[in-house]
Amino acid sequence: MSVLLRVGQFGAFNVAQGDGTPIPLGAKHQALLALLCMAESGVRTRAFLEQTLWSLAQPEQAKASLRTALSTLRRHLGPTIAQVISANRERVTLDLSRVAFEDCARDAEFMEGFDLPYEANFARWLQQTRLEIGRSSARNGKPPQQERRPRPEALLPLIAVLPFVQLAPGEDASPLGSLISEELSRSLARSQAFTVTSYLASRQFDLSRVRPSEVSAVAGVKYLVSGSVRANGQLMSTEIELHDAEREQVIWSRHFEGPLPDLMAGRSEALCEATRQIGQTLVGEAVRIAAFKPLPSLEGHMLLMAAISMMQKMTPDRFGRAREILKVLLDRDPKHPVVLTWVGFWHVLRVQKGFSSDRQMDAGLASQYAGAALAADPSFSLAHTLKGAISSHLLFDFGRAQNSYDLALKDNPNEALAILLKGATWAYQGHPIEAVELTDAARRLTPLGPQKYYFDSVSASANLSAHNYDRAIELAERSLQANAAYPASLRTKAIALQLSGRPGEARKAVQNLMAASPQFNLTQYHREYPGAASLEGSEWADALKQAGVPA
Repeated sequence: MSVLLRVGQFGAFNVAQGDGTPIPLGAKHQALLALLCMAESGVRTRAFLEQTLWSLAQPEQAKASLRTALSTLRRHLGPTIAQVISANRERVTLDLSRVAFEDCARDAEFMEGFDLPYEANFARWLQQTRLEIGRSSARNGKPPQQERRPRPEALLPLIAVLPFVQLAPGEDASPLGSLISEELSRSLARSQAFTVTSYLASRQFDLSRVRPSEVSAVAGVKYLVSGSVRANGQLMSTEIELHDAEREQVIWSRHFEGPLPDLMAGRSEALCEATRQIGQTLVGEAVRIAAFKPLPSLEGHMLLMAAISMMQKMTPDRFGRAREILKVLLDRDPKHPVVLTWVGFWHVLRVQKGFSSDRQMDAGLASQYAGAALAADPSFSLAHTLKGAISSHLLFDFGRAQNSYDLALKDNPNEALAILLKGATWAYQGHPIEAVELTDAARRLTPLGPQKYYFDSVSASANLSAHNYDRAIELAERSLQANAAYPASLRTKAIALQLSGRPGEARKAVQNLMAASPQFNLTQYHREYPGAASLEGSEWADALKQAGVPA
């Protein structure tokens, strides 16, 4: 079959006709074509493409943008070459048998210099793809791609999703097994409990032919997810297992069912539930082991997972335990930027949870740890996010905070916490539309980790600033389901209830708030809450007063 399209993916991304005549394309169309080129069998779900290339758009707008992009791309390719791209209501397919790929030049980076501003999901995909191509080259005896800067050893455990086996009925060539594996990889990658390898790397393994420990040795992963999937009409059923790859033990196994169209559209509730249970299993195991074994004997990532989880608790003893664990990690590596950054966040959360007896001291210590982390790694996105949190939430210097968030997103456009807090800071500055847009985007990136309650809480506050009271109440209640005594969520819920004409429920929310924070009053609110200085701050204070918060 003749070649209709030639694609150069290494070095500057380029596209040409079969005879070599260049085809000029815009950045978004190049990105769309790159995603199809790197997909298993050339197949991507529309939902994946929409969320990767139009992450900040509303769902209907993203759908329309994809339709327009496909139409424009086909027009640029011309009627003959456009035959390589087909689409239905659920998927977009590139006929890889009609595409030729240029050989990789030595040391050439995948899509070198390519940038798609403001599309965090695509930037993350591009970063993961480059990383996995570099690892693959190293395993094959080729020189790996040069990192942009030295990175410290990752502390979060690495997890890989292997290709799912499709059981009859169904053809061996069907992409269903690949689709469920890719969707599960993307869903798991939203959790802050671990790092997920790109499906591009993990799809080369087959557990029926290799042992889990062999995959661990080659890919460097701690955990594996594998399974099988069966389609029966419009119903999809799957068996999913979580392995400790090094010990070759299955530590979690469940059966899930759901509508097949939901999987094809990238919104499977079954996979969301599987992701939630996998995250809970790993984080819960880390906390359990850290509670019963001498800390120095544990792996670093197990300690960090436990500390991050305990930092979210509203009990002072568990919160203090997180600091003890972080100290162990600091003793092991006093200059590790990840550890330094999380210690800094511990001091910020100490203030936000009402555990601090000296707000200024905690702000100063958090700043010291942020500075030390950036001295070790000047571009580290999470450390810049910490600096922004200190500036916005503790010092009320919103301009400096936004600069820090911008630096964080320059290093990692997919830094969900930076996107979230940048949105919160827009709310404090009287820009509610931007606040809601960014906090919603952050929640889509990280809906499953141990900080889920925090993301919901900040998003609730952003919606409060936009006068979306019902949505603010919904998100606050969702946050409180995970962390029932979190003061910020209780405060937002009380204000939204009072302003939406539900004073009885508002008074009940204030009673819960005062039970969680007995010293809270309006004076403290004006002094310590950054939103109090916003345009709506006095209205919110009045709502709290009417609902029963003392002066």
